[in-house]
Amino acid sequence: MQLPATVIVTGIPGVGKTTVLRELEAQAKAAGLKLRVVTFGTVLTELLRRSGRDTDRDKIRAESIELQKKIQVEAAAEISKMKENEILIVDTHMFVKTTTGLWAGLPENVLSKLAPDLLVLLEAPPREVARRRTMDTSRTRDSVPPGEVEFDVAWSRSTASACSVLTGAPVKIIRNEPGRQVQAAKELLQTIVGKLGG
Repeated sequence: MQLPATVIVTGIPGVGKTTVLRELEAQAKAAGLKLRVVTFGTVLTELLRRSGRDTDRDKIRAESIELQKKIQVEAAAEISKMKENEILIVDTHMFVKTTTGLWAGLPENVLSKLAPDLLVLLEAPPREVARRRTMDTSRTRDSVPPGEVEFDVAWSRSTASACSVLTGAPVKIIRNEPGRQVQAAKELLQTIVGKLGG
């Protein structure tokens, strides 16, 4: 019988997380592995809408930090209830750029509710990330030069390290090179299976 587990998959905007996770779902299904992907930002948005705020994922970071902190913990609690007899993949960010500075996407009170078994950091070449952000018309993305993307990658790694210390969960860095999302998803699936297999 498959044991339930929580895997947090993160990556800076433009790294190709959504594409890799779609491919992961297809590969897991083909392998007969029960897996569910939930996007943290979607849960946040739904909670805000329930409270009467009409917003979308890309506008949440413009809300007050107090509101963001409150709704973030509520979203983590909601997601933690979703873990059943399957692997729960939580799609989120290590940090969010807000009007008051960089804000942890996974602070301690959120991590304690999610209780991850594995942390995964997806990365891609900075120039490719900058290009993807420019090309993505489906989301409201900040356009930044490759040098700033390098900072985002470094900050994500530092934050992932802190999350690992707090939870005891290992961190796996997976490269999503251009045109290699299938291989990135395969490596992610192998990592999940390997972790759960001991």
